[in-house]
Amino acid sequence: MDFLYGVLLVFAILVGIGIFFYTQYVVVDSETEWIVDRLGKDRVLKEGINRFIPMLDKKVAVVDMREHEIDPPKQDIITKDDVRMEIDVIASVKVIDSLKAVKSIEDYKKSVESAIMTSVFTILGNMNHEEIQKQVGSITKEIEKEIEKESIRWGIKIVQVRIENMKRPQSIIDAIEKEKAAEHEQRAAILKAEGEHKVAELHADSEKVLIEKRAAATHKVIKDLKELMPNISDEKIMEFLTKTSYIDSMSKLSSSSNSKFVLYPSEVQKPMEKIMSAEYMSQAMGK
Repeated sequence: MDFLYGVLLVFAILVGIGIFFYTQYVVVDSETEWIVDRLGKDRVLKEGINRFIPMLDKKVAVVDMREHEIDPPKQDIITKDDVRMEIDVIASVKVIDSLKAVKSIEDYKKSVESAIMTSVFTILGNMNHEEIQKQVGSITKEIEKEIEKESIRWGIKIVQVRIENMKRPQSIIDAIEKEKAAEHEQRAAILKAEGEHKVAELHADSEKVLIEKRAAATHKVIKDLKELMPNISDEKIMEFLTKTSYIDSMSKLSSSSNSKFVLYPSEVQKPMEKIMSAEYMSQAMGK
């Protein structure tokens, strides 16, 4: 019995000496973790200097703890309103539990990729084409939450999901371009109509002012004639004003470079004495 104890003691001492001499110290790189198996039990070596016994420890995996991207293949989806679209999505992910990432699933990258594609197909397939175009920001957030329901079990955090490209059918693109062109034409027509209306208003205002000025001037002339010749009738005053205005307009027309000939209507061919009387009244007003 004593002999057996002695043998065991010697064996333990030899094993201890072997472990002591075979113990190594390894440096785990920054932003990296090692998964090490020791006699069937896993442990994690963090960045920096770590104890490693080759006789007992076996390096299972080296896990990159930095943020990196997972880029699934482009996928075709059919929206709720039967529009086929090609979607390209990229996810930024980060390992937060290296042991889970290695031991809880065979290949966490492929699993996350599959989760991305499933979420995109499910979420976008239940939306109309226009809704997808207008709600890209909220859609990516929804995809992130959907993926993380699974990825958190694998020790993976979804940092960000981005829709890199959405390719629509050419028929949809053409329809949108036509709609935009129609909107531009409609807007141009509205602006043109508004401009013409404004010009018409300005012309109307100008004519109104001119008429008011003419009316005021005529009223003043009549008033002056009444003061100069209180016995003259209103009919004579209006006849005088009409003839004076007509003579003035014919004079301007005949002196124009574009005029070829001047017609005097027969009804204005009055006796000269009446015109002279108009001239007399005009001179009287000047006095």
